[in-house]
This record gives sequence, structure tokens and C-alpha cells, in this order.
Amino acid sequence: MNKNIIWSFLFLLTVVITNSAFSKEKFNSTQTDSLRKEINNKKGDDKTTAQLELAHALNEVDSDEAKSLANSALLAAQATKNKNLEMRAYFILGRINQVLDIKDISEAYFDTALTIAEASDDDWYKGEILFFKGVIKHNSRKEIDALEYFNASLQASRLSRNFKTMGSAYSMMGTIFRVNGLYDRAIEYTVNSKLNYEKAGFSEGNAWSAYILGRIYSDLKLPKKALEYFQEALEIYTKQASSDGNQNGVAICYEQIGLLHMESGNFSEAHKYIDNTLKIYAANQSKYGLSNSHKNLGLIEYSMGNYELSEKYLIEALEMKNELGDLLSLPTIYEYIGLCRIGKGQIKSGFDNLLKGLDLALSNNQKKIQLNIYSKLTEAYLSINDLENAIRSQKKQIEVQDLILSGAANIKIEQLQAIYEIDKKNSQIIELEKQNEINSLVIKQHRISQLLMIIGIFIAVLIAISIYWFYNKISNKNLELKETNAAKDKFFAIIAHDLRGPTGSLAAFLEHINETFNEYSPKELKEILLTLYKSAENVSVLLENLLIWAQSQLNKIEFRPTEFNLTDVLQTSIKGLKQVADNKQIDIRSELDDQIFVLADPNMVQTIVRNILSNAIKFTHRGGSVIIRSANENDNRACISITDNGVGIEESALSKIFDLTNKIHTAGTENEMSTGLGLILVKDFIQKNNGTVTIESQKGKGTTVSFTLPATQAPN
Repeated sequence: MNKNIIWSFLFLLTVVITNSAFSKEKFNSTQTDSLRKEINNKKGDDKTTAQLELAHALNEVDSDEAKSLANSALLAAQATKNKNLEMRAYFILGRINQVLDIKDISEAYFDTALTIAEASDDDWYKGEILFFKGVIKHNSRKEIDALEYFNASLQASRLSRNFKTMGSAYSMMGTIFRVNGLYDRAIEYTVNSKLNYEKAGFSEGNAWSAYILGRIYSDLKLPKKALEYFQEALEIYTKQASSDGNQNGVAICYEQIGLLHMESGNFSEAHKYIDNTLKIYAANQSKYGLSNSHKNLGLIEYSMGNYELSEKYLIEALEMKNELGDLLSLPTIYEYIGLCRIGKGQIKSGFDNLLKGLDLALSNNQKKIQLNIYSKLTEAYLSINDLENAIRSQKKQIEVQDLILSGAANIKIEQLQAIYEIDKKNSQIIELEKQNEINSLVIKQHRISQLLMIIGIFIAVLIAISIYWFYNKISNKNLELKETNAAKDKFFAIIAHDLRGPTGSLAAFLEHINETFNEYSPKELKEILLTLYKSAENVSVLLENLLIWAQSQLNKIEFRPTEFNLTDVLQTSIKGLKQVADNKQIDIRSELDDQIFVLADPNMVQTIVRNILSNAIKFTHRGGSVIIRSANENDNRACISITDNGVGIEESALSKIFDLTNKIHTAGTENEMSTGLGLILVKDFIQKNNGTVTIESQKGKGTTVSFTLPATQAPN
């Protein structure tokens, strides 16, 4: 087979697809200027990257400069041991040589780039490289190898979500199937190509896929469906041409729409569309396009019976095709030149051209054109009553038809099996990937459900914690309210009973004395005054405690801790209560260390000592004793204890002694009143001073009240 033959259809495919498969769009002149500046201004890997991008941009414009840049980038990447840039350099060198049609060198570069891509698991570039290797095999007419590479490219591109290259690979495979008559597979793969181009947002590829689907349906003699796809492609190409000025896509759509109108007998519309292609190709000076336009005009004129004009267009097309070396278009041109001459009565010349076209179609292995020429030969032989040749031509026509229908137009039976194996493998991969996607979605849904469940549990826990927190807060508030109510009740009870009673009695007693004053002797009056003094003194102490306690409950008493000698405060408190103790003939003994320094509020400590000592005197029988001791428990605590040998406290009452709600109070040994308020003040003030208080007592044997305060070192 002549390797210099370039298929017309595949030529268009290569131009449109391979130039679009690379992951980046072509650069305009502004971008190339920008890259040149980057190369001059940057260093290291950044400079190498810019060189590779510029080499890619210049690939089809200036191959020499592109090659120089790529080689320079390759050396730089090898020097810095940057495998990614080295792989890209080999890849671009492969593309440059592919454009120059130096297949062996191009493949060698691609193979090296592929080795690096596989070693680094770079599926994006792996998909790109495999695709272009497939293109080389395809252009070399090694279709099975091409399909293998395109299929491998699909797998790598799926993993890297390179939808554009997937679209290109599907398109190339669909084209191979179409050319070989496997139209069902061709449609399936071309539709997949279109879908992937849409995912990639690649409008040019989307237009090309629509164009190919139009060609397929045209081959299947479904003109209405074919026209829909050609018009879809035309719309996209027209929109694209308005921005970049490239009319080639518009021209190929016009051409196919014109041929559809010709086949349906609408010759005026056919002429209009083909004339438009002629104008476009004349404007961009495309000899290939002009040759096709002349050929198509020749076909239209033949269909209209204008044999002279048809032959003129066909001969012009023939001359241009020969100049271009486009041998694939020659069989059809010779076919219609022959038909024109037969139509004009030039039978021998007509048959000669028909047979020449057939020989070229056989040489090119163009089964569809062979089928058409055999059909025309059969009709021509019948027209001159040459039945033998007519039958022979018809038999050949049937043979070719069978080959086309069996899907083996360009591929041997064993090769056809290989295509089905590749197709089957690809279908299995697609199914597995679909299942993986489904599994991924299921896993994702499970994860979302688990996450929602965790969030729900977390919210529930937060709500529970919030409820518990509010419950505790409310409970604490309730407890505070309960204590406040108890304090209020205590306050009013003291006012109503413990304070009102003595003051009322005192007033009544004074009124009685006033009325009967002259009846008493001076000695009796002295005793009465002593009693009144004690009663007034008890009321005074009660009032003082009541006021201090009320201020404490309202947080009106400021806590002002200072370092002071505890012994001095204790002695001051003893002096203040000595007269009360002497009146009951109670002996107060001190066993105090000279130097005990504490960190506390001295006023609060004085109140603490006064209340404890006052209670000790109150509940000790006349002639008893009270002992005050102080000591350092350790370096951090100072301990004070006040012990009496008084009435003591029952064990059951000890647990309630600091309870504000306790309503049972015992009078002193000489009927001194007791409210329990003093000990409550003691506990409150000791806690505010970071101390502790304990009470030990036995009924009838006395009581020891001990408390601690934070100790400090004596000042120098």
C-alpha cells in the first residue's frame, strides 16, 4: 500500500483533532511575546517552563525555533533533575517531529516521555502521549495498534479527568469504526466524544463530533438526521469563526450540507452551499479546499445533466489533486469524468476513465468507491448490451457490498476480532468505572449520613449539656433564693423575737422602775441597773452582729486582706470581753505564740474571735475557764483554738450549728440570749479569708472551736 497516500477525510480529522488535543489552547502573538519576556526575566524551572510553553506555541509556526527551545529546556530539566519538566520536553519534541512527519524520532521521544510519566504516575501526560502515539499509528494505517493506544489513552485520561483528550480518543476510535463500516460502534464512540468535549467546555471538539455524526448518518442514507448534526456543527463553527476568523469548520459543514441537497435533488441549494465553500477556500488560498469545491461542483452539474460544465470542473479538480498528491480523491473524479463522457456519447473514453477510477480505488482499498464504480459500470455495460461485463461488474458489486456489511472494509477478519476485543475491554472498563462511581456515591452518602449522625449526636450532647448547665444554674439560683429566704426569715425572726423581746422587756422594766422608784433601796437599785446593763449590752452585741451579717449578705463588706500579727488581734479581743468574763468569774487564759503572722482581713478576724469567745463565756458556768491557743500547723496555715469547760453541745446539734434555718437555740448559763447568728458570721468570715472552722464538743464537758488562716512569714 502506498504510504504517501493521505486520506481526505482523515486529513480533516488530523487537522481539527490533533491540534486540539493538547491540554492548552494555541497561543496568540501577544502570549508568545509575553513568554519571550518570561524566558529573559526568569531563571531555573520557571524559565524552563516558559521555554516549553513557547516551544508548544511555535510548534506549527516555526518548527526550528520550537525544536531549539525544547532541546534547551530538556538540557535544563536534566541538569536540575526535574523529571516533570524533562517529561514535558520529550513530549513537545515528539509533537514537533510528529508535525514534521518524522515518525520514528517522534515515537522515540514519546516513548521516553511515557516512561517518565508512568514512573511518576502522571496520568494526565500519560493520556496525552498515548493519544499522539495512536495518531502516528493511525496515520501509518496501523489501525489495530492505533485503537490499542487510543483505548489506553482513554483509561489514563479518565483517571486524570482529562475530558478533552478523552473526547479526542473517542473521536479517533469512532472514525476508525466508521471508515470500516462499524456504524453502531462509530455512533457510540462519537457520541461519547461529544459528551466529553462538552464536559471539557471545548466547543471546537463538540462541533467536530457533531460533524462526524452527520457524516455517519449521511453514510447510512439518513439525510434528515445527518442534516441536523451538520447544522449543529455549522452553528458552533460560525460562532467560533466570528471570534477567530477561521472559516475552515464552516466550509466543511457547507460542503456536506450541499452534498445532502444534491442527493435529494435540490440542486439550487446544493450549488449555493458549494459556492460558499469555494469562496471560503479562495479567500484562505486552500488548494485542497478549492480542489474539493471544484470536484463537488462537477458532481452537481453531472446530476443536473450539464456534462460539459461538469467535466470542466472535474478536470480542474483533477489537476489540483495531482499537484497535491491527493490520490484518494482521484477515483471519484475519474468515475464522474467517465460518466460525463459516456453521457456525451464518448463510450470508450468514458469506460477508460471508469476503469482507471476503479483501479485507483482498488489500489487505495476504498471499498465504498469501488461499490459505486461497479454499480455505474453495470449500468453502462447494460446500456450498450454488454451483458457479460455487466454481470461480472454486478458480481463484484455484490462482493464489495458483502465486505462492507460484514464490517471488514479495511481490516482482515482476525483484525476485526481484535477491534471487538478492544471495544469489549473498553466497555468493561466503563462499566467498572460506573460501578466505582456508584460505590463512591454510596460511600459518600454513608459518610454524609455518619457525619449527620455525629453532628446530631453532638448537637444532642450540646443540648443536654446546656439543659444540665441551665438546670444547675437554676438549682444554684433556687438554692441561693432558698438561702436568701432563710436569711430573710432569720433576719425577721431575730427582729421579731430576739431583739423585740429584750427591748420590749427593757422598756417595760424601766417603766415599772420609774413608777416604783421610791420603793427601792440604793442597793436594790444598783442590782436592777446591773441587770439592765447586761440586757442592754446583749441587745447591743445582737444589733452589731445583725448589722454586720446583713451587710455581709448584701456584699457591702469589703474584703481587705493584709499581713498582720494575729496575736495582737487576739489580745485586743480578749481585752474587749474581759469585763464580761469577770462578771461571770470566768478565767480567760492565753497560750499564744508571740509571732504568728497571717494574711487576712483584721476586722473580720476580730469579729470571728469576738463571737467565738463571747459564746465560750456565754455557755460556761460561773467560775469556769476559757483557754485561747495559737500555733502554726505548717508553713502555710496558722491555727487558733478557743476551749471552754461549759455546757457543751449534743452531737445531734453539731451538724446543724452552722445552719441558718436552725430555729433551736440554747440560752446562756445565766439566761444570756442566743440567736446562732454569731457562729454563722464566724463561718462566713473564715471562708472569705480562705480558712477552715471545726467544732468539737461533748455534752456537759465543754466545747473547742478551732479555725485556721493563711500564714505568712514575719516581716524583716
